[in-house]
Amino acid sequence: MLAIQGVHFLVSLLLGAALILARKPISRWLAPYETDSSVSSATLIAVGAALIGIGYLAAGLITLGTYYARLEALGSSSPDSLWRGGFSVGVGIILFASSHGIGRLWSRLRAL
Repeated sequence: MLAIQGVHFLVSLLLGAALILARKPISRWLAPYETDSSVSSATLIAVGAALIGIGYLAAGLITLGTYYARLEALGSSSPDSLWRGGFSVGVGIILFASSHGIGRLWSRLRAL
């Protein structure tokens, strides 16, 4: 089980790195024409962090709901689901709340 979670983490890490490194070709593919209102990369990173936070929050809420449904149906449930769901909800809230700061950090790192 630990190996599966390690593979999941590595795949997520590689996909995130690929999306960051390939952001310009992806943006050219999604919007091949120039627009008058161009958006800064800090804003795009902030929006991406907020969306990832919403994803973690939703996954955590589903895990917590599953935990409580099993608890009511069977009378007992693994506390692993409770901790995993709670941690996912916490990470989602933190990512969503700090998405603007993550965007500013990205622009400062790019300026170095």
